[in-house]
Amino acid sequence: MSSTNPSSNNTNNSTSTSTSTIGSGAANALALLLREDPLLFQHGLTFYSPPSSSSTPSPSSDDLPQNDDAAYSYAAALLHDDRAAGAASSDDGNSGWMSSSGEYRQRATEALAEVDRKLALVESLAQRVSRDAPEKVAGPLLRLHGFDVSDPTGDGGKSATSGSGGTAALTTLSATRDKAERLRRQSEVLDTVARRVESTLQRGVTRLDSATTRLSRVLDLSSTLKMVLRLQFEARKVHGSGLDLEAMRYSGGSGGSGMVDLRDLTRAAASVAAMEELLSHPALTPSAGGGTIDVVEKLRPEAEAVAKSVRQAAAGLMDELQNAPTSSGTTTASLSRLGATLQVYFHLGELPDASWKAVASALSSAEKAGSQLFHPTGINQMKESAQSEARALAEAETDGKSAKDGKDDSKSSSGGTTAMDARQRKKQTEAAYERLYRRKLREKRAAAASRWATGVADAASRVWNLHRVLARRNDPVTRKNFLEVVAESGVVPEEFRVAEKRLMEEMRRKEGGEGGAASDTDGSPWNRSNFSLFWMFWVQICVGLGGRIQRLLKYDSGSLVEDVAALYPAVRAASLEMVTELYDTMQMGLSSLDDTSAGGSSIGTGASGWNATGVMGGSAGLEDSVFLGWSGSGMDSDDHFSRADEAAGFFATNADAWTHVESSPGATGAGDASVGSGTRSGGATALATSSSTLAVFSSAEWTALHGGKGKSTYDDGNPMGLVPLQNSFLKESRKRLFAPLEFMFPEAVSVDENGVALPVLPTLPSRYDLAKLDSNVRDELALADPRQGGGDFSITTMISGNIVDMLHEFCSSARRSISDTGDDRVFDSRTGSATESMSHNLKVASVMSILASFIRNAPENTFIVPYRPAQSPQHEEAAHSCRMALLPALQEIESLVKTSILYPLCRALNRQMSTAIVKMHRGTYLQDSIDDGSQSSSFVQIHLTDLYDKIASTYLSQLPNEYASIVASTIATYSIYSFVSNAALIRPLGETSRLKLTQDLADFELALEQLVFKGGTSLSLSQIAGGKPYAELRAVRQLLFWNMLDDKKHSPAEVAKGLLREAWVKDVRPSTLFHFLFSFAPALLSSPHHFKRMDAGDYVGTLVKLDGSIDDGEASAWMTTMACCDAYQQRESVDGRVIEGDRRIGAILMILGPELLRRRRQ
Repeated sequence: MSSTNPSSNNTNNSTSTSTSTIGSGAANALALLLREDPLLFQHGLTFYSPPSSSSTPSPSSDDLPQNDDAAYSYAAALLHDDRAAGAASSDDGNSGWMSSSGEYRQRATEALAEVDRKLALVESLAQRVSRDAPEKVAGPLLRLHGFDVSDPTGDGGKSATSGSGGTAALTTLSATRDKAERLRRQSEVLDTVARRVESTLQRGVTRLDSATTRLSRVLDLSSTLKMVLRLQFEARKVHGSGLDLEAMRYSGGSGGSGMVDLRDLTRAAASVAAMEELLSHPALTPSAGGGTIDVVEKLRPEAEAVAKSVRQAAAGLMDELQNAPTSSGTTTASLSRLGATLQVYFHLGELPDASWKAVASALSSAEKAGSQLFHPTGINQMKESAQSEARALAEAETDGKSAKDGKDDSKSSSGGTTAMDARQRKKQTEAAYERLYRRKLREKRAAAASRWATGVADAASRVWNLHRVLARRNDPVTRKNFLEVVAESGVVPEEFRVAEKRLMEEMRRKEGGEGGAASDTDGSPWNRSNFSLFWMFWVQICVGLGGRIQRLLKYDSGSLVEDVAALYPAVRAASLEMVTELYDTMQMGLSSLDDTSAGGSSIGTGASGWNATGVMGGSAGLEDSVFLGWSGSGMDSDDHFSRADEAAGFFATNADAWTHVESSPGATGAGDASVGSGTRSGGATALATSSSTLAVFSSAEWTALHGGKGKSTYDDGNPMGLVPLQNSFLKESRKRLFAPLEFMFPEAVSVDENGVALPVLPTLPSRYDLAKLDSNVRDELALADPRQGGGDFSITTMISGNIVDMLHEFCSSARRSISDTGDDRVFDSRTGSATESMSHNLKVASVMSILASFIRNAPENTFIVPYRPAQSPQHEEAAHSCRMALLPALQEIESLVKTSILYPLCRALNRQMSTAIVKMHRGTYLQDSIDDGSQSSSFVQIHLTDLYDKIASTYLSQLPNEYASIVASTIATYSIYSFVSNAALIRPLGETSRLKLTQDLADFELALEQLVFKGGTSLSLSQIAGGKPYAELRAVRQLLFWNMLDDKKHSPAEVAKGLLREAWVKDVRPSTLFHFLFSFAPALLSSPHHFKRMDAGDYVGTLVKLDGSIDDGEASAWMTTMACCDAYQQRESVDGRVIEGDRRIGAILMILGPELLRRRRQ
């Protein structure tokens, strides 16, 4: 590229120096770079402007100079020739394009940065540009800056390179460096200026910080002054509240209820809380250097004294409310006072501690009541007191009888008579003592249990009222619920740790094994939905009670186990009454009292019309009963944890009228223990099994008191509730019931003259032994009678379970004593009388019958007969539940007798009957024998009547009626089916034979009626086995005279249809009808028993079992009938001559068979 600029000659020396250093290629590349750089174009450095010009022309693509002045202009801008600048300024009054120092510095800085970067690029490109084609390097660099380099000339950029050489010679590197050094010095000057400005600004910031610090101290002093003024204001409020602080201070809170206005106390508590918060503030607390505020220090002792007085008054109110007797019931005023007291503690920030302290106090009183009942000393004192009182009463009773009979003492003169009177007197005294001792001991136990239940009920009622108020009470200012405050505090006293652990286990169990909220270790797992002070208290009572009873049972190596176990009926009755009253209180919510006290008033306004909200908003609950949840809309709950929410309201369900027994307030006091126990046990008596009682039994409180649902011990091994006492009672009851069994069914031993042991049947219990067993059973059941045993009717089923176990053991012993006679050793084949083994078994059946009768009558004799005719529905319900509980034992006794004695006897007798009935096939009903008159008497009178009479006199007379009726019914059923089946097999059966068979059927029916009557049953023959055997017996009479086959014109189908239309067909077994039709068949059609090559009796044995069942033989009879018909068809095809019989019988049988079987299956 050739240069036309006149100034090119002046720069030849500098250009030659540059080219001698980096070469002509680098100069050309630099010139091209300087001309095409967009930044140079932006600042107007790609063209030269002479100094004489007044302004910088706006560059454009049209007037862009196409010469080598660009390089010089760029260098001049960088180096800034002082002379050129000075000449320009002298020529032109206005400043040049670089005259402004700020603009100059900015542009110089930007240009210097670009020069530094591009010089590094030029130095790296120098070596490559000096080679063959320097444009190969400059091209990518230009493309990097966004230019599209094209070579229109096609000379590879040589012309551009040559044209750039002159331009690159306009500036030198040394000049550029000098200019850069100058720029550096100027930047240092600017840095100095910047530091001066920064110093000036820092002094301003320092002055501002100092002013801010002084202002902060002013604000702190203002805040302190506000707190001092607030402290003085609260102090004046306390003094002007109307409280007699001096009296409160000297009384110590003991007389708080009569001298303290709860509204004033609530406001004072709020002020005290504010004063304590202010006094604890660091600004009002004496510092380590000794600086104090005189006003604050003057108020501090007074504030502490007031706070102490308020706390004492609140403690006195809480103690008064917690220790108040609950016999007269909980009133609205007491609950309102409790709510106001809790409001005081809320203001003081001590609500959780006060609540737990009240619960701990109730727990202590409940445990104290338990320690008085379940203690070795108390149990021994009860026994000693009962013995002394019983002895005194027995002596008095004997003396009274002696005085009554002493009018004739003069008649007894001999010494022997005097000795006899002394012995008689001693005997009467001992009998009276035993009777009175049992009664007195029962009364003592009931009285002690009643006192224990009263103590626990009082404590539980106090905790329930506390929990109920906490659940419904909210702070009027903060809107915090008191129960949530207690739950979220996370403070559980040490004495309730075991209960908390049990509840945690219950929560995890409900959550399916997951830790859930119970596994939260960062905070309290309790909240309002799962936290219940009452349930925590109740579980802890149950845990402590279980541990105390277990320790008592182990005391002195178990020497008191029997006496402790005897407490269970009375304790259960008392606990049931206690839980019922508590449950009713929870459910009803004192609705009657609430309705009268609310008086239709709205929230915040009492019945008297004054505003109950108060100045501080802390006494809204003093006259407002709405906060206790008596509106009837309780909160929903799923489990026992929700007792917290049940406290929110009552359920509109009332107990039955007989649930509670009216009594005077003093009846349950400690002074009249017997009356109290009678009242409480009387209440339990009325609790039989109503819907209210069932709800109590399913309640969480009753479940926890009896060890939980299916879990008597937990992971820590400690029992819960009354479970140890219940188990001990059942164990002792079982021991008393099983004691007589030791002497039942002893093994008899006999030896011959040589000392060899002989087999001897076991000895059976006598009626005295069975009566003793019955007496033991009734004595155990009487423990469930409140009047006789001091318990309650709910343990009837529990005791019945032990009785069932005892009877199971009795049946096991009886089963071992039964002789295995078998079917062939029932009777003597020579004499026909019963064998010794069978007679022994019949005696065993009599023993079991007597025992079953005792057990069957025990409920009525225990619960109804002593009170008849004044028995109550509860007695009848207890007797019914006892009968239902004893039913498995009666069934086992009946099953034992049937399977081991009656069924073998029935099978043996039915086999004997089968042998006698099958004799009818020995020509009894043949036409020839009837015409000859060889048998004047009927078959039944000859072979069966005497046999039935012998069975009745030999076996049925020795059996009880219920068992004799079973044997008679079984024999009658088998006899009917067997007689009918054998009669149907008689072939041929003429007209005379039918008449004789009809007569025998009448005699047979009469003989069976007499047998059933002698069996001792009230059932008739038509009622045995559902009436089916007798119905078939009556239908056979009509079957014998069926004559539809007399008309030879009817086809087999018509005959079959006509037979199926008969009314008596439904009562006849299919096999009976099949076999009867064989009597009309030709001789080629073999009888079923002949076809199977069996005796008629054996064949009937396949149809009718020895126990009288017939269901299995019908299908077999039909298969045999079809086989006989097939054989008949084969024979008929070979020999078609049929002399006698109806040839339609085979076809009729094939038509009737499927239809009859189908009807029988339906």
